[in-house]
Amino acid sequence: MTAIQTTVVLAMTADGKISAVDPRAPRDPDPVDRAHLEYQVSLADLVLVGAGTIRSEGTTFTISNPELLAARNVRGQSPQPITCVVSGSLDLPPDLPFFNQDVERWIFTTRAAMDRKTEATILHKLADVIALGDTDLDWDRAYALITERGIRKVVALGGGSLTAALIQAGRIDDWWLTIWPIIYGGKNAPSPVEGEGFVPDAAPHLELVETRQVGSDLFLHYRTLK
Repeated sequence: MTAIQTTVVLAMTADGKISAVDPRAPRDPDPVDRAHLEYQVSLADLVLVGAGTIRSEGTTFTISNPELLAARNVRGQSPQPITCVVSGSLDLPPDLPFFNQDVERWIFTTRAAMDRKTEATILHKLADVIALGDTDLDWDRAYALITERGIRKVVALGGGSLTAALIQAGRIDDWWLTIWPIIYGGKNAPSPVEGEGFVPDAAPHLELVETRQVGSDLFLHYRTLK
């Protein structure tokens, strides 16, 4: 366990997909999973989310439950956690609704992207844009910055490329995985962990520490074995 606790919170179908082949396809809301997600996010000082997820969703997840907002106030936290978008390319349209939400915004990117993207100047006006590495994002530097700013609890909401990068960096302490009772299929539909994958000897191993079932939704809490 590091000084900063990083928890991945993801929902996936019974066949391991975090979205359909078309990520913008409408999906019936799941109030049970939303309540679970809102509680987990309410514990965070900072939320990490991949650029693809923000582009697809348009907005970041925010807390609205009065009891959770009151609990954050008692703990001395801001009403909403910081949302940090991770984008190695800085491909983030400035007109995304996310940039008008009432949250503190960070963007982790690379120096190469900042030098290349003409939108970088505009994005600097909309968020705290932070270059962490020349061409590849340096997660050691990212977590050093997070530590300097007094953050102790990070919740990562995916997508799969971000989760894979955090695994490679050895930064994930625990996982909350929701299993939806539905099958999406599709060889190109995204899964919780993308990237190049792991051979068995190098694959991260987990310990199941808690399970909950609400209706047909299954919530699995795992600890990463270091």
